[in-house]
Amino acid sequence: MPVNPAKIDYSGGFPIGFEHFVIIEDPRTGGNKKHHFGEMIFLAVSALVCGVQSFTGIIEFGQIHQKWLKKWVSLPNGIPVTQTMINLFSLLDPKEFSQCLIAHLKDVHPELAKQLIAVDGKTIRGSGKTNLEQQHCLSAYAAETGLTLGVEFVLRKSNEIPAIPKLLEQLKIEGHMISVDAMGTQTAIAANIRERKADYLMAVKGNQGSLHKEIVDQFHFAASQSVKQSGLSWESHEQVEKANGRVTTRRTAVTQELSWMIPSIRKRWKDLTTLIMIESESYSLADKKTTKQMRFYISSRASSAKEFSVLIRQHWSIENSCHWVLDTLYREDHSQVRLANAVKNFAILRRVAHNLLKAETTNKKSLPMKQMKAMVNETYRNKLLSLAG
Repeated sequence: MPVNPAKIDYSGGFPIGFEHFVIIEDPRTGGNKKHHFGEMIFLAVSALVCGVQSFTGIIEFGQIHQKWLKKWVSLPNGIPVTQTMINLFSLLDPKEFSQCLIAHLKDVHPELAKQLIAVDGKTIRGSGKTNLEQQHCLSAYAAETGLTLGVEFVLRKSNEIPAIPKLLEQLKIEGHMISVDAMGTQTAIAANIRERKADYLMAVKGNQGSLHKEIVDQFHFAASQSVKQSGLSWESHEQVEKANGRVTTRRTAVTQELSWMIPSIRKRWKDLTTLIMIESESYSLADKKTTKQMRFYISSRASSAKEFSVLIRQHWSIENSCHWVLDTLYREDHSQVRLANAVKNFAILRRVAHNLLKAETTNKKSLPMKQMKAMVNETYRNKLLSLAG
């Protein structure tokens, strides 16, 4: 006898407040369904907001909080088993599911303030037995608000280059500054960003041979001469920090005087306006050793050395405030989810939950404390999930 003899439509079931998830279509086929599609998505998001890290944990959360769940959804056949949840997330189209990130942000931030959007990738290390099998998640991250705006998945880091334009196509970037690491420093990507009325900030390393050599040589020449002698009009900013047993001095130098550049190199980069050099000098108080590092960037925006110092530090916030947080809050690198679609969809789930926690600003406590409060406090959980009542 079929599980669903009455042919009940189980494709819906989203609670009020989860309208941004209605854009996903139920991927399940056939008549053997016992649980509403929307209710299973709601259960998963709710569990991750409370700190759950696995499919097994989602089901355990549902069993513990079944009474609360029934305030918002019907659960006609109770809480599903773990395999049912895994099967659903293995069937979901990740591209479709990732649109929920964007739809959700329209609810919590109808108009995102102009700011730096950092684009960077993170390998989900537990997703494969070899490096080639591991999924790589490319994210666009709003540095000031701490929200993930969109994601694109590739099989390895080297595939980021064609994925960056696809990721940016999902977003409204006009007026924002888009930052990428050296791998993404490509003339086509720079042109794409400018055509969409945004600015770029791109790291330059040896992979951009002639451009990198031009910048290194010119800053080296200017540093060895007086500003007047070198003919390079530049501005500098210095910042000193003491932390973790180290004293770090960061010097930022910028110039918008580019007439010295070889025209064939300069014209390849649409609206290239500024060259930036960052010199970091770190002194260890323990072993009395000093290490130095120099990094170079290009940008289409004309700004001060101080502003570029801030923007470049903000770019690395995607590592410290997003990727590292996903590993510590949700142990993403230790996840044992293996099926490709399930890996991608669970990664999206983590970022949706992270956004929900970051978007709630009345509670000034840490993200783990927010998760703990959401687990034990129904009112606060309702607030995080935008549930009425």
